[in-house]
Amino acid sequence: MWKKHLLCLLLAAALLAGLTVPALGKRYPEKEHLPVDYAGMLPVTGFDETALTEALEELERICQKNTSSKGQARDRVRELYDRILSEMNVFITKQALSGVQYDAGGGAPEDAALYLELSGQWSRLFDRCYQAFALLAASPYREVLDDSAGEGTARSLLGYEGATEDQSALWGREDRLVQEYDQIISKGVPVETEGRTWTWEDLEAVRPEGEAYWEIASALEDARSRAAGELYRELVALRTEIAREAGYDSYADYAYWAQYNRDYTLEDAAPLREAAKEYILPLQLQLSERLTDQDIRALDIRSRRSGEELLDSVGPFIRDFDREMGEAFDFMRAHHLYDIEFSPEKLPTSYTLALPAYGSAFIFLSPYGNYQDYSDLVHEFGHFNETFYCAQHELWADFNIDVGEIDSQALELIFTGYAGELFGERYGQVYQDLILYNILDSVLEGCLYDEFQAAVYENPELSLEELNRLFKELSEEYGYAYEDGVEEDASWVEVSHNFQNPLYFISYATSALAALDLWFLYLDSPRQGREVYLDLSALSLSRPYREAVEAVGLGDVFEPETVPALAEMLEAHLNGEPVSRGGRGHPTALAVMKVLAVVYILFCLVWIVRCSRFLSRNKAWGQVSRSSKPRQTDGSEDPWALPDKKPPWEL
Repeated sequence: MWKKHLLCLLLAAALLAGLTVPALGKRYPEKEHLPVDYAGMLPVTGFDETALTEALEELERICQKNTSSKGQARDRVRELYDRILSEMNVFITKQALSGVQYDAGGGAPEDAALYLELSGQWSRLFDRCYQAFALLAASPYREVLDDSAGEGTARSLLGYEGATEDQSALWGREDRLVQEYDQIISKGVPVETEGRTWTWEDLEAVRPEGEAYWEIASALEDARSRAAGELYRELVALRTEIAREAGYDSYADYAYWAQYNRDYTLEDAAPLREAAKEYILPLQLQLSERLTDQDIRALDIRSRRSGEELLDSVGPFIRDFDREMGEAFDFMRAHHLYDIEFSPEKLPTSYTLALPAYGSAFIFLSPYGNYQDYSDLVHEFGHFNETFYCAQHELWADFNIDVGEIDSQALELIFTGYAGELFGERYGQVYQDLILYNILDSVLEGCLYDEFQAAVYENPELSLEELNRLFKELSEEYGYAYEDGVEEDASWVEVSHNFQNPLYFISYATSALAALDLWFLYLDSPRQGREVYLDLSALSLSRPYREAVEAVGLGDVFEPETVPALAEMLEAHLNGEPVSRGGRGHPTALAVMKVLAVVYILFCLVWIVRCSRFLSRNKAWGQVSRSSKPRQTDGSEDPWALPDKKPPWEL
């Protein structure tokens, strides 16, 4: 009897230590997913604004009358509001699909024209909607907004003034410059040498013998880097003007707040960068010593698969991990909501886009033809799953990429536990080491490019040579090595995020650290780690980073003790020791379990006291009751080994 009650107390104590239980029922909100194949969404055409404009104008007329909030007017307001959201879903979907066509076709002129047209409508139509909704917010029908978009939405729109013509013109110029960068990287810049004009296509077709080939290739590379670098200087000047139009002194501060909705600042990021150099870099170097070119190449050969074969391989892991994620995966496959096959025309990028008109999403992937395709697919499916189930309309969504990238990078790490079944024990370990190396690279590269861009936007007049020297100096602090006499490094121009998504890169660092934290929890307690991952994936991406990680019980990487603690666990893992995360877990689940545990302990104590009193009166009863190295290539002729592919962290 005493032993039984002692076990009860130990069980209750274990509950207090952080055990959790699986969530019951559906985790994600209800949402309609239309069973439409990707082929049925084509061809992509321009967006006719007529129906949207008519609905907006009628809504404004009703709101400006400011009549009674009862009767037919209220019903009409709701009908118009729903029509506006539906039309915007059509527009957003067309814009997304035009981007897929643009990237799949290598930026062909007709695709570029449509994408530029729809991108130009984006800011204007969103602004037009917000202006109409500002009138709705000041009308007797304001609860229509709060009922749909959340309490307080109407209040936040009061006084909305909208974008000026100057701001819209600046954004249009920005889009055109980014497209020009895409063309430079994709097609290169012709050069005059050896008595003729050369392009990359000419060079591969003619293939001059000896040193001539490499001299021409070097000239083409230099021309492309210089053209992209000078274009970047134009973008820096333009974006500095955009920030000043918005009332900011620096575009870096503007991007952190206005572009990415972060709940941390450039000042917060500075010590995080230093922590990455001090604690993460040495461990990445330690990990790189375990990776050999021979093992990586052997893994590459074992992992080379077509797109459909990749999906066949990844599917069982997704379905085993979670039923609802498996349903999203099966829906994606059934309706071919992806473009993941190799094509020489594809631009070197990978991403996931929402298709709100269909209640679904789409994965675009430009494959390497090696192990990276597995992690790319798993990474993008992490985004797909979150997007597929997200019920928030784009008009009201504040997309926090720092949170979204945890969903993708943590799933990459968790998937490494399945690698042994795909590649065998030896190469499953190689795969895990490579993915872990890439995650650490995300931390270091995220901090490097954030520090680089922050310095650039603080000094927007830097020359191209000064930019190259700045990057070289900073990159050495993050582990880059150069031959003697090298004073500049122009490789930063190959990283498209510098051009397309400025100041984005720190999100890879913050999310990678949180993904590591979640993975360590999963290694320590798979059941609890799985629940925390799923709870995080069900959170709205409108939740800012620090708030989101706190909500699910992950560490705050901006607290000085967090990165050293993660480094300590990582070192233990690399040394083959068990990882113990110290019992941290989902705060809501832990709170519920702790309350239940306390109640159970009290029940046990009361029961023990009652039993002890009974035992003191009846001795006979007592007698009866005894009983997870960067990608390597060998330079051989290989249709998969295309130049200018994205690095592992540009996903």
